[in-house]
Amino acid sequence: MELTVGKADLQKELQLCQGVVEKRSTIPILSNVLLRAADGRLQIAATDLDVTILSSCAARVTTPGGVTIEAKRLFDIVRSLPDEDVHMALQENNSVLIESGTAKFRLLGLPAEDYPTLPTVDSADAYTLPLDELKTMVGKVKFAITHEETRFQLNGALLKVQPSKMEMVATDGHRMALINFPQGGGGKKKGDDLTILIPRKALDEILRLESGEDGTVRFGVSENQLFFEAGERRLMARMIDVNFPNYMEVISRDNDRHVMVDRERLLSTIRRISLVANERTRAVRFDFAPGKLTVSSTNPELGDARETVPIDYAGNPFHVGLNAAYLTDFLSAVDTQSVSLDLKDENSQCIGRPASTADDLAYDYLYVVMPMRLA
Repeated sequence: MELTVGKADLQKELQLCQGVVEKRSTIPILSNVLLRAADGRLQIAATDLDVTILSSCAARVTTPGGVTIEAKRLFDIVRSLPDEDVHMALQENNSVLIESGTAKFRLLGLPAEDYPTLPTVDSADAYTLPLDELKTMVGKVKFAITHEETRFQLNGALLKVQPSKMEMVATDGHRMALINFPQGGGGKKKGDDLTILIPRKALDEILRLESGEDGTVRFGVSENQLFFEAGERRLMARMIDVNFPNYMEVISRDNDRHVMVDRERLLSTIRRISLVANERTRAVRFDFAPGKLTVSSTNPELGDARETVPIDYAGNPFHVGLNAAYLTDFLSAVDTQSVSLDLKDENSQCIGRPASTADDLAYDYLYVVMPMRLA
């Protein structure tokens, strides 16, 4: 294998692989990227056996061939090189000579033949939608995924594609984020619905994808793999074959207390007050009264804090305990100036939404936070 490739192109594709490769794998070759040079392109692949990314960039290929090299080391070296073309040549014992300007590196690699067999997919019946819409959905729900590895059914975000809408939801059992876009001209050529659970790691990689000239991403299911294609890149993930909870049943329909509040003001207030909150529970008290909201926290080991925020509310006073981190995640994800909060009492969930007219947002967004018992 021998080739010459632009430094910026190579660095960009290697950076894409960094989130997929295993940093501390018991299988050493999974810490490597697979490089294959052929037909005027350098193909780059990385996998952890569950998530796989394939990409490529233009190259002047002198001799076709392949090798695997430690992903992070190669990326760090390429990033440090001068802004000139990079020449790479495979030498004996799977070592690779890397030259750019006056800099020369020789890295020890492993044979391309030893790399795990990469999954293949049939993308003939793929769905198509704007990549920015998919990224918006991921960004609005990803933070609600559980961090408990044993709860397999909650270790990803559920994507549902229907003729009338496209919906994504994530929950950890204490809070839930739900977003849907009206399903317009995109979608599959067939009229089939699609329901898939996308693993957390694959969601992270979706946010790194870049679309081609048409700005779209193609995605679907092939065998036991989910796939997402954007531009020259293909992301694949092993399907999580579990049943996601019936999330629509948990949304309260009788929250009759409606509050409107400035998003930035509430967000900064909660961040300040939570500085003295219990680090484990993150519990903060919210006292609602006509025209004002008092946010407070008491910690026997640190002290207490309180701050008042103006709100649009005219009902009877009441209070509720909520996890400050859960609420700041929601407020940070919302794009509108104000948010609406639907509540009932101290024992009922809080339902948050961006406050806007139907024309302001291209999607519907809803966030549910369960209440906390205050000491």
